Amino acid sequence: MPANLTPQYLEAEAKFKQAKSVPEKIKALEVMMAIIPKHKGTERLRGQLKSRMAKLKEELQKKPAVSRAEQAYNVKKEGAAQVALLGLPNAGKSNLFTHLTHAPSEVADYPFTTQKPIPGMMRFENLQIQLVDTPPIQMDRIEPGFPNLIRNADGLLIVLDLTDDPVFQMEVVLEELNRMKIEIGDGNPAHPPEQGWVFKRAFLLGNKADLRNATEGLRALEGRFKSEWMILPVSAKEEMNFEEVKKEVYGRLDILRVYTKIPGKEPDLTEPVILKRGSTIDDVALSVHKDFAAKLRYARVWGSGKFDGQMVKRDYRVSEGDVIELHL
Repeated sequence: MPANLTPQYLEAEAKFKQAKSVPEKIKALEVMMAIIPKHKGTERLRGQLKSRMAKLKEELQKKPAVSRAEQAYNVKKEGAAQVALLGLPNAGKSNLFTHLTHAPSEVADYPFTTQKPIPGMMRFENLQIQLVDTPPIQMDRIEPGFPNLIRNADGLLIVLDLTDDPVFQMEVVLEELNRMKIEIGDGNPAHPPEQGWVFKRAFLLGNKADLRNATEGLRALEGRFKSEWMILPVSAKEEMNFEEVKKEVYGRLDILRVYTKIPGKEPDLTEPVILKRGSTIDDVALSVHKDFAAKLRYARVWGSGKFDGQMVKRDYRVSEGDVIELHL
């Protein structure tokens, strides 16, 4: 008996094949198992999917042995995304981190105050973004676990002291990132990273902008790097440009916000659904519950459509701020 697989199943199967991480594969596989036709012709395939799911979950549970030093750098992602703060000693990372997140961190006027990564939540409008204050970068010395933390983060904030040769500081940061095989840019990469390398979006914070000799440092920094990265002058003491920092961080993350509503009722705009850019109605349904992906017939969209309440299919790509009404 033929399987007669639906276009929705084949689309989910394609997402499974494209998935890189085990959690992404499990998510795609859940959709495949939820929407596969249930008849005799798919019995063998359903069995294969169950077996594959069991192996993936077993793989996910296997944790490689890591040293205590590496364990300190395993920061669990929370909120909409994770952004790491990088900088040399006394750049003022911890002070900025504390003011942006209101989370406690070691702050002092001597170097190497931060000895291990410290996570905190930065609120931006109606969502939370996790910031991670990291130990200062040292020339020719990389702590075990540090590269993995940076490679796994969704974005980077590079903090530079405008009063202490910020151009040299940035050159040191770039050199150490290069040693970790991490390429950074202000937008999308111009080319796919080489094998073993990762690309991270980043922008520069020129810290201590309230101090008298900061203007000269900012001018030098912009003269050297403005064509490559956005440079935002900030001050932890004065909380200068903090709202701009939050806005620019969110803009560089590969995510968007949509909102769901029940037919006949108003949407709750305080609770966004966070999705990757390029997500579809299918992904919205799956974020609500995996059964929605199997039972979904169509959706109505307010926001980016040709007209409010436009009826769309499950492969419709959603945009920032869309309001989605799911119909089963």
